[in-house]
Amino acid sequence: MKINNKAKIVLFLSGLFILLYGLSYVILPNNTMDSGLYKKTNSITSEPENTIDYIVIGDSEAVSSISPMEIWKDYGYTGYNIGVPGQRLQDTYYLLEKVLKKQSPKIIFLETNAFYRDFKYLNALDNMVDEDMKNLFPVYKFHSNWKYFHLNMLKNLKDKAADGPIVTYKGFKYVPVINPYKGGPYVKESDSIYPIGDQPTQYINNIIELCKDHNIQLILYSTPTPKNWTASKHNSATALANKNQLKFIDFNLMQDEVPFDWQKDTRDEGDHPNYSGSVKISSYIGAYLAKEGTLIDYRKDKNYESWNQDLIAYKKLTKQE
Repeated sequence: MKINNKAKIVLFLSGLFILLYGLSYVILPNNTMDSGLYKKTNSITSEPENTIDYIVIGDSEAVSSISPMEIWKDYGYTGYNIGVPGQRLQDTYYLLEKVLKKQSPKIIFLETNAFYRDFKYLNALDNMVDEDMKNLFPVYKFHSNWKYFHLNMLKNLKDKAADGPIVTYKGFKYVPVINPYKGGPYVKESDSIYPIGDQPTQYINNIIELCKDHNIQLILYSTPTPKNWTASKHNSATALANKNQLKFIDFNLMQDEVPFDWQKDTRDEGDHPNYSGSVKISSYIGAYLAKEGTLIDYRKDKNYESWNQDLIAYKKLTKQE
């Protein structure tokens, strides 16, 4: 009887191990190798100290929208994109804390999509599971991804393993795939205000204070995305920006300045920009930074020659002349 009970325990634990490992593999982000939270932390902190003058941060809308190498090419400003798919604002805050121990950016661009992600139920899981267990079973790190699970993820599992690490440049993920947005006009006026939850608000306030403490200009921005944007979200982000005297750039309302072509500039039917879409956004951000006049052009500085070498590889990757 004792042997049978022990066997049952072993079988149960073995099954649990297989289940957790399998779930970890299924919901692991496709770009974890180069764009996961821990990889991003390590990659930006490996940059020479105090050489990054601006930072882009947020969830997948951030990582897909601004390419620092495009801005380097045209203006010579040093930036890094530390956006991570599914990033929660508490992750944003603690990631910034760590980055600011080694870098002293003058400007931070914070994408607003994460403002509207409620994560109360996630905190209990984070507190119960230690870091060793999270490293062993990534399902604990990326447990929020279940909300974005769909059957196509199963189809892509084989591709995940075959593709290997995805190439990124200063944190930006290059995705040239075109998958058009098929809906009609999505920008509509409204007086309604989408509520920002208590916990996101707490961490937004923490980020604002962190930037003040380090004398950093914090700029909010919203990536063009028919699937995620609403007028009520614009209104709440605008109210938050006005209350805290922050600049807010909403690309969803800037068709004249940034002429998005929804037949060519999205990779997933209007959820995220693809490479061509990111070029348009990055071009605007570069011009905005130039107009601000606070950053330095380092293209002719020998101490930044590695950026010029990276640009050569980046141009080859993106098929630029």
